[in-house]
Amino acid sequence: MVSETPELDGPTESASGELSAVVAWVAGRRFPLEVGEIWIDERGRIRSRDDAAPLRLGFAYRGVEYRAEVETASEPRVRLTAELGKLPYSMEIGEGRRLIRCILHESARAPHGRIDLSEDDDIRLEAASTPPAPFTPASLMATLTALLFDFQPYLDLLGQVLDDARRAMAADGPNGTG
Repeated sequence: MVSETPELDGPTESASGELSAVVAWVAGRRFPLEVGEIWIDERGRIRSRDDAAPLRLGFAYRGVEYRAEVETASEPRVRLTAELGKLPYSMEIGEGRRLIRCILHESARAPHGRIDLSEDDDIRLEAASTPPAPFTPASLMATLTALLFDFQPYLDLLGQVLDDARRAMAADGPNGTG
C-alpha cells in the first residue's frame, strides 16, 4: 500500500525510492493542486494537508510589510492587511493630516476593502477578495496583486504625505527647534 504522504528525505535515501514515492503520491492527486492541499515539512518532505486552519503568509512590497490570511476550508478567501504608518500630529504636518483623512475617506471606494485609522491613529489597510477557481498558487498571487493594484493610488499618495511628515519632523529636530 502506498502512503498518502511520501517522505522525501534527500541524499540519505535512494533517489529511486524518493522518485517512486513522489510518482505514487502524484498519481493519486487531481490537478491542478490547489492552495492548501499540500505543505512542505521542516525536513523538506511533501505532505498532504488535512488541516482546515487558514494559511498565513507575509511579504514586503515597496517597503511595507503585508500579511495575508487564506481561507481554504470552504470557499477560498484572501484577506490582506498592512500597517502603513501613524497619523502625524498636526504640529508635524497640519495640511498633510487633512490630506491623509481625505485619502482614507476616498479609499472606501476601493472595491475590496479600505484604508482606515485605528483608535491609536495607526493607518491600516484591510482588503479581501475571492480568488478565481481553481485556487492555485498562481490565482493566489493574482488575487494579492489585484488587491494591491486596487489600492495603489491611495498607497502612493499616502506614502508621499507620510514621507513629507517624516522630513518635516527631521528638519524641526527632536525639540521642534530645527
